[in-house]
Amino acid sequence: MTLRWMWFVGALAALMLVGPPGFAEDLRKEAREGFDLTAEEAATLEARLAANPQDLSARAQLLGYYRGQMRSAPQEHSRHLLWFIENVPESEIFESAAARIVPFFAPEGYGAAKRAWLRLIDKDPGNVVLLRHASRFLALSDKSLEIQFLGRGEALEPSNPYWAERLGDSRWREAHNSYEGTDAATAALALADFERAHGLSDAKAGADLMPDLAMTAFGAGALEKARRFAEAMLTATTGDRNRGDYHHYGNLVLGRIALAEGNIQEAGARLVAAGRTEGAPLRRFGGPDMALAKALLEQGETETVLRYLELCLDIWERGQKDLRDWIVLIEAGRIPDFDHNFLF
Repeated sequence: MTLRWMWFVGALAALMLVGPPGFAEDLRKEAREGFDLTAEEAATLEARLAANPQDLSARAQLLGYYRGQMRSAPQEHSRHLLWFIENVPESEIFESAAARIVPFFAPEGYGAAKRAWLRLIDKDPGNVVLLRHASRFLALSDKSLEIQFLGRGEALEPSNPYWAERLGDSRWREAHNSYEGTDAATAALALADFERAHGLSDAKAGADLMPDLAMTAFGAGALEKARRFAEAMLTATTGDRNRGDYHHYGNLVLGRIALAEGNIQEAGARLVAAGRTEGAPLRRFGGPDMALAKALLEQGETETVLRYLELCLDIWERGQKDLRDWIVLIEAGRIPDFDHNFLF
């Protein structure tokens, strides 16, 4: 068998395993694994890819590897991402963090990838998978185009709650990132999106949206709605895997409402209650919110806030150092900046 024939047989076998270009394979696991590659392992995968450019597993791992090396090797990450966009744009790899480009580090690569997505959507404007993936790529860099694509997706699939939820996420990020505090008008738009998604969702998915509904309602100034959503979280099924989030954020929203109404005692009680999640971890948001704690510190409620931080030691494994540092600062009479641990 000639070398040329051996190469053809090997490439054909690989195609049978990974699928041809256009095959919408879910490669998110490989992309995540790529973040932990060594330089030597990445070089081995590059050699494997040179022999078979259709080796999606190798390319996905390299995409993850170079995403972690974006500051030092932005062109390599952009090269692999552009290949995925042009060859397998419906792959679920675009739902992973590896499929993002930070424009500051790779302006040329970002521009090329953005143009590639626009060409694909211009050619196939009714493809909801392309709209989903392109909107995710643009989420942190082109808000208006992200909103436009999400709106088009919702128009094509009005009964799919995915689009309304993503619109809510996008608008809530915009409202909450305002330099002058939460923008109430944009928060109201996000609330309407989340309410629409909630109405289209089944019971479990609807329950998952309760923290979003409560926080955006508070941000929009709709305090009675926020109160209703927060109270619903506190009565959620105790066996739900997100019960820690429901208990924590439900109490924090009620505490923020109490503080807005001038009831400092109730606000403090809710803060402490938020820390008592019976050991249930915070899953969805990854950590506790510190906005109410900071507001109560400014009101002189030092002991209450210290108690809350001590309770959070049991529910925020990754934040142990931050919590202990904040406790030391507060005991010294200072108010920490809490490293921007504010969700609403």
